[in-house]
Amino acid sequence: MPHKMMKPLATALVVVAASASVLAAASSANADPAPATPTPTRWTPSPQPTSEPNPEIAVVSVSPDPVVLRPHESKTVTVTVKTRDVKDIRISIEPGGGGSRSWPSADKGTTRADGGHVWNSWDSSSSIGWNDPEGAWTAHVVAVGADGHEYSSDVSFTVKHDKYGYYPKESKGTRIVGFDATPEPVRKGGKLTLRGEFQVAQCYGDWYYAWDTYGRVQGGDNYCRDDRGYWNDWHRLGGKDIGVYFRPKGSSHWSYVDTIQTDSDGTFSSKVRAYKSGTWGVRFNDTTQLGASDAYDYVKVIKH
Repeated sequence: MPHKMMKPLATALVVVAASASVLAAASSANADPAPATPTPTRWTPSPQPTSEPNPEIAVVSVSPDPVVLRPHESKTVTVTVKTRDVKDIRISIEPGGGGSRSWPSADKGTTRADGGHVWNSWDSSSSIGWNDPEGAWTAHVVAVGADGHEYSSDVSFTVKHDKYGYYPKESKGTRIVGFDATPEPVRKGGKLTLRGEFQVAQCYGDWYYAWDTYGRVQGGDNYCRDDRGYWNDWHRLGGKDIGVYFRPKGSSHWSYVDTIQTDSDGTFSSKVRAYKSGTWGVRFNDTTQLGASDAYDYVKVIKH
């Protein structure tokens, strides 16, 4: 009797164990999945400049140059600055006659990086008018570098006044330079050599007389006013007649001796005989387009 009841009890235990396994599996299937283990990431530093700051004002330019103004006219003039490793700039303009005035803050234009350096382009514009002085001006630039130091650079440009429709009322200025009569003294009847150079006034950067033909040039930028202050140099003038004259010592009367012509480089030379002590003179006065000019040299004549 006791032996027969053991078999059903064993079967019941197997069923209970199987049910527990099924419940455990179901519970495991319904549970949230375990969190994934994160993949390690490598830290990458930000790019750093490869060079120390090396500030420089690379280029300063002015446009237009020259600044040509007609009566009561004004023009916008722009200063362009190109820099390396610069944080800010200041610009001032100085007329040739002195004084200074600051221009508006410069606008920063294009920026580019190159080998760890930063390049910038800056522009600043203002007006120059008819009442401003003409001549040489200076654009002065001060830059604050990335290293905290200041750097400066200057560039010159020219302001010119051009009276529109104006033609000179007076003859163009001329001069005779280096005139000499040699030898001094000279023996009576001996030969003297007269030498010198004939020149015509030149304007700022352009010619009143064409460089190749020395013909008169008017209009546009190629003519000058007739006031002496507008000229800034002298230029040789060839193919012009120079008169030679002599005034004996103690006399007020000049005697005509000869006419000689200037060479292509403006020089002239002539030989004359001297019989009396006196003053030798050379004179240019053969055209209404050119002003008259002359030069003199006293020579003593001695007996044999």
